[in-house]
Amino acid sequence: MKESIHIKNLGPIKDVFIDDIKPITVLIGESGSGKSTLMKAIALFRWIYKMHNIRSYLKRSKVSKSPFRFRMDTYFKNCGFEQYLKNNPEITYSVEFSSGRKYVLHFSKNKLTGTSDNDLVHISDLQYNKLSFISETRNIIPLWADRGASLTGAYLGFYFHEVYNDFDLATESLKELDVNYLKLKLSVRKVQSNKKFFIQGSNKEYEIDLKNSSSGTQNAIPLSLIAEHFSKHFDFEEAFNRSLLIFLSKTDNWTDFKPVKNLGDIQKKLFIHIEEPELSLFPEAQCELISDLISKCFVNNLNSIDLIFSTHSPYIINHLNLLIKAYDCNQLIDGAKIDFDKLAVYQIENGRIESLIVQNQKIVNTNTLSDTINNIYDRFNQLK
Repeated sequence: MKESIHIKNLGPIKDVFIDDIKPITVLIGESGSGKSTLMKAIALFRWIYKMHNIRSYLKRSKVSKSPFRFRMDTYFKNCGFEQYLKNNPEITYSVEFSSGRKYVLHFSKNKLTGTSDNDLVHISDLQYNKLSFISETRNIIPLWADRGASLTGAYLGFYFHEVYNDFDLATESLKELDVNYLKLKLSVRKVQSNKKFFIQGSNKEYEIDLKNSSSGTQNAIPLSLIAEHFSKHFDFEEAFNRSLLIFLSKTDNWTDFKPVKNLGDIQKKLFIHIEEPELSLFPEAQCELISDLISKCFVNNLNSIDLIFSTHSPYIINHLNLLIKAYDCNQLIDGAKIDFDKLAVYQIENGRIESLIVQNQKIVNTNTLSDTINNIYDRFNQLK
């Protein structure tokens, strides 16, 4: 399966085209350059395509009445794109299979095309995907988890509640997690009727509530926990059946429903999107965190996962070259390695992207990321 996306006039993005979204896609750029906007747009259209697959599955299973509609105004509001609509953004997302069949979702002039009955996904191409968007607001999770019962009805934004739901789901299957790059261990325990989260030092010399841990720990723990859950513990069958139950309950076609395909025969994939994984972490821990993520998603995983993240960190981009070299040497760095052919790294600037991949050398070009250090050094030498 090959994914592509073309975005014009969406907030800070002027014109961005990614012909082939790689399994590991990394976005780097200045604050406000459009990294999160691009990643949210990719996640949104992946989600719309997922829903189009569910709709196609139901239609081909004799459920004639569609249980949902695609409401782009609501989706754009959830993404924080509502004010971008005045600039008439245009987004084209496509998925192409080796059979040559291609499915195209096109948004232009505030209208979405590509989801009608004439555009149904072929039975052979049906997919069931799970998407997770781990936002930068994840650092609120420890406090929210501790005080959530007293904050019933409070709303902290679409992305926070999405990532919190994934965190809560992960803590149902994972009661302990070694966070080696921080030399810590997370424990999840039932205290009365609530879940409580504790952090232990590597030698168990102390234990504190997660909400009282460092900012770097509070940012990193939800990320690693969610990645570990989706890597090894996510139950596609339960999630798929729950989705069908929800949609069928909205129709009067229960007796007509005749599954066109068994879940075991449907392609399945997980997509994880992360805003700034390095938040509040020391450079060495940033690199070890990336190794941990790559290990969970591509080395020690049971489920097929694609990973995309945005970053400000030149340390992380340089660390990718080490993981590429590790793959070529058939070795692991902190349990991780990267197949160069599965990696894309883009620098976002002035509303456009530039690939930092150097194909003939099999490296990521990090020269421009050293400019700040070089400028500091030059100014230092100029002082008399």
